[in-house]
Amino acid sequence: MEVVRERRAADLAAPACGVKQGRGARLVAGARRWSCWPGAARAAVRLAVPAAAVAGWRGRWPEVMAGAGALATVAVAAAVTGPAALGWWRPRPAGADLVYGPGMWEALRPALGLEESQRQRRWLHLPGDVGVPGARVVLRLPAGWPGGEAGKRSLTATVTERLPGEWEEKWHRADSAPYAEWVRREPPARALQLPRSVEWKALGDPYQVYVGQAVRGSDFEDVVIHTRSATPHFGVGGLTGSGKSTVLYLGVVQARETGTLVDILDTKQNSLSEAEGQSGVRVHKTPAECVAALGEFIMSMMAAETALGKSGDPALRQLLVPRLLVTDELPTMMKMALIWWKYHIKGRGTPPFAEWFSIGLLQGRSADHRFGVGAQQWANAYFGGTMERAQIGWKAQLGYCDYPSWTVAFGASTAVVSPDTTVPGRGVFSDGRINPETNGLWVREFQPAFIVPEVAARLASLPPAPAWFDAGEMAPWITDETMEQARSLAIPPFLVGGSCGPEEPVTGGAVTLRHTPGSGGNPPSSGPVTGAQVTTEVTTEVTGPGPELFSLAEACAAGLLPWEHATAKVYKGRSVRRGVPFPAGTNDGRVTYYTRDEITDWLKRWQASSPVRP
Repeated sequence: MEVVRERRAADLAAPACGVKQGRGARLVAGARRWSCWPGAARAAVRLAVPAAAVAGWRGRWPEVMAGAGALATVAVAAAVTGPAALGWWRPRPAGADLVYGPGMWEALRPALGLEESQRQRRWLHLPGDVGVPGARVVLRLPAGWPGGEAGKRSLTATVTERLPGEWEEKWHRADSAPYAEWVRREPPARALQLPRSVEWKALGDPYQVYVGQAVRGSDFEDVVIHTRSATPHFGVGGLTGSGKSTVLYLGVVQARETGTLVDILDTKQNSLSEAEGQSGVRVHKTPAECVAALGEFIMSMMAAETALGKSGDPALRQLLVPRLLVTDELPTMMKMALIWWKYHIKGRGTPPFAEWFSIGLLQGRSADHRFGVGAQQWANAYFGGTMERAQIGWKAQLGYCDYPSWTVAFGASTAVVSPDTTVPGRGVFSDGRINPETNGLWVREFQPAFIVPEVAARLASLPPAPAWFDAGEMAPWITDETMEQARSLAIPPFLVGGSCGPEEPVTGGAVTLRHTPGSGGNPPSSGPVTGAQVTTEVTTEVTGPGPELFSLAEACAAGLLPWEHATAKVYKGRSVRRGVPFPAGTNDGRVTYYTRDEITDWLKRWQASSPVRP
C-alpha cells in the first residue's frame, strides 16, 4: 500500500483546484487536438483506417460503412452519456503540463536529485491554464531533498521564469508529503490617470481648503489642506511658472469665503493680481509695506492669543477674526527686505524680519493666524530653521524638482516621486501622513484645481470685510499692552507712520497704483526675476538706482576678482590675518552679497598688502 508521502503532485493539488471546465467543452476541445486524444482512442483510429482500406479493396463496402457507423455511434454515446468518468474517453486541451511541463521537468528533476526513470506526472502538477489568477503549480519534494535557501531560490526561478505573470511561493516542508506550490497573483489593476484639469469646489469649512485630486488605490481622492492641526500653515514650491500662484489663489478664495481676512506680501508686484482690489484683501508691494504688514500680523497674533486666554477681555474676544498672510515668493521678499534694510534705512546687524516670520510660524495655530507660503526652494534660511519650516504642515512641489530641492522639501530619506511635468500645474504634495508601505513621509502626485478666471468674481460677490481692515488700520484687538510687548521685538518702528515704516497704509478694496520709474508696467508673475531686477525694484522707489550686488562666486565669474571661486575663498580667509578686512556685505541668511565698489576696494587693498617677489 502506498504511504501518504508518496502521493502524486496532482493529488496534492487537488484540494485547491478551482472551477472545473465543463465536460462537453473539454471533450470538444480535446477532440480537436490529435495529440490530446487518449492512447486507446488513437490506437483504435490507427487500426481502423488500414482495416477499412483493406475491406474496401476487397469490395466489402457495406461492412466498412457499418463499422464506421458503429464507431461514430459509440463516440457520440460516449460524449453524451458521459463514460469519460470510466476513463474510456478523456480528450483534453493542450494545457500547461504539455506546453511548459516537459522543459520545466528536465530542469527540476536533476535539482531534486531524482532518477531519469521518474516521470513528470508523479512529481510536478501544472494547471490547465496558468494565466488564471489563483492557478497553482505543485512540486512534490523528495523526502531526502536537502533544500536550503539556495535550493529554494533555484526551484522558484526554474518554475516562475518559465511561466507568464507573477507567482507567490509557498513551502510545505513539515507536511507528511512535503511539497512546494506557486500561486498565480492577481494582475495589478490598471493605474488611474489623473485628469488634466480639476474644478475647484468650496467645502464651507474655514479649516479645510480643497486643492485638487490625487489617486489613492483604485479610486480618486480629494486633496484637502487641514489648517486646524498642529502644523496649520501651507506652502507651495516650484520654479517660476510652475503654478505656485494658482494654488495660493485657492487658499485666498477659501479664506475670504469663510470670513478670513487676507494680507498678501507681493514684492514681485503682480503675483496675485486677480485678488487685488477686493474687500478683505490687502496687497503689500514695497519692502517697507511688506515689513509693516508682517509686523502688524505678528502683533495681531500676540493680541489674539492674549484675548483668548483665561484672563482675556471678552469684549476683545468678540472682535477676533481669522487672518491669513500669504507670501507668493518668500525668498524674493526676504532678499528685497534685507537690501532695503541695509542700503535704504542704513540698518546694522541682522534685521528682525526673519525672526518675526519664525515666531509667526511657531505661534499661528491657536490664534487663527495662518501663513500661506510660496517659494522656489524650502531652504531653512528663509524660514528661520528646521523647526519653523516643519510648521508648514501641507507642502506641495509643482513641476520639475531637482534632487537638492527635493531633499530640503521632503527629506533625503523620502523616495522621489516624479509628476507628469507635461501637464500644467501637476505636482506632488505631502500632508504629514506616513506611507503605510514604506513607513516614511507619504508624497503623492496630484492635480491642483484651476480657479484663476473665477477669483475676481467670487471675491466681489462676498460681503464686505470689516471697515478697519479695508481702511488699512491695525486689528482692533491690539492693545497698549500689545504695543509694549511689540517694542521688545523691535516692531513699532516699522509700522505705518513709524521711523522706518511706510507713510501711508495699504487699504483693501480700492487698488493703489504704484508707479515704478523707468518701467512701462509691472512684470508678470511668471516672468524670471533676476538679482539686478530685484535690486532695481527695491531701490528706485525710495532712493533711485541702487548698487548691483554680487556673491563671491558671481564676482569671480564677472571678472571683478582675478581668481577662481575656490582661490577667492582662500584669500578671503587670509584677509583678516593679513590686516586687510573683508567687507561685511549683506547676508540673506544663506549667501553674502557685496557691491562692486566693496569688491574692487578690497582687491586693491589686498594686492597692495601682498609682498613683492623678486
